[in-house]
Amino acid sequence: MSTTRDSVQEMEEEFAMISIGDEEHGGLMYDEKSEELCEIDARWCLVGHFLTDSSIDFQAMQHKMTSPWRPGRRMYFKQLDVNRFIFQFYHEVDIKRVVDGSPWSFGRFLLVFERLKEGDNPRTLAINKLDIWVQLHGMSFGIMSLRLFKDVANYIGEFIESDANNFVGVWRKFLWVRVSVSLDKPLKWIIKIRKSESTWC
Repeated sequence: MSTTRDSVQEMEEEFAMISIGDEEHGGLMYDEKSEELCEIDARWCLVGHFLTDSSIDFQAMQHKMTSPWRPGRRMYFKQLDVNRFIFQFYHEVDIKRVVDGSPWSFGRFLLVFERLKEGDNPRTLAINKLDIWVQLHGMSFGIMSLRLFKDVANYIGEFIESDANNFVGVWRKFLWVRVSVSLDKPLKWIIKIRKSESTWC
């Protein structure tokens, strides 16, 4: 027994002599270009959430959204947090179809999304804009132009595009422009357009 106690005492004395200073704290360094790092391919990714405080049935949402999006190649869904998802496509044609076709919804809930850019963190990316088509009513024939449509759209939000059929035909009850609107700002419904001394609403 004395031999065992002597051995334990010797080990305790040896460990007591070991100290770890700041210079002995280790670290790990990774090469950002290392092929072993698994990173998200941001080229064809959307990060989005639905406009609801309720939780979303992830499995049902996957099934529902895959049908109208019709990806020519496979696509990947991942839930990042409560009501925050990443949608990864594998071709520009597939993601463009979804972006251009918005707004999308799951049940009664609109999907709001942002296209992921290189360096973005999908878990913290701000998502507060929605792309919608807006009808312009009461536009006088004498002032209709693409420049005017852009100015009106930028007054509402941010101009994206004008419907190609806006200038086709003699007369239309209303015109279409696609606008990106901020969800944290009130939507503008009325704008007055002045040309010389005349005013149109």
